[in-house]
Amino acid sequence: MSDTTSKRVEEALNKHAKGYNCAQSVSCAFCDKTGIDEETMFRFTEGMGLGMGGMEGTCGAISAAAVLSGLKNSSARLDRPDSKRSSHEASKKCLSEFKEQNKSVICKDLKGIETGKVLRSCNDCIADAVRIIDHELFGEE
Repeated sequence: MSDTTSKRVEEALNKHAKGYNCAQSVSCAFCDKTGIDEETMFRFTEGMGLGMGGMEGTCGAISAAAVLSGLKNSSARLDRPDSKRSSHEASKKCLSEFKEQNKSVICKDLKGIETGKVLRSCNDCIADAVRIIDHELFGEE
């Protein structure tokens, strides 16, 4: 893992410790790559915490990949949207890698809510998501 990625993981974990949700922690650690200020990114991703609001949905940490892939890949051609495919593919690649590594992308499964077996802590999900996103979307090793 590169020094840049290690610093980004540390930044995301520090944000989580300050009270950012998992999606905010990860997304805001990439503001320098997206051109979005942290306050706006924080607001964009606020509803994505706690497994999309109720632990039933996708882990917020890796959900950040969908937001970030759109910000990285979108052509923003409102009259002729033409970049959805590249954004979808990038997001899917991140989610697939996260699922392969952690056996699920669903918050309650990762936390072991029904099974009593925790697959991954929030901090570990955040660190994994940052590493995957940094590599898959932004080319850091």
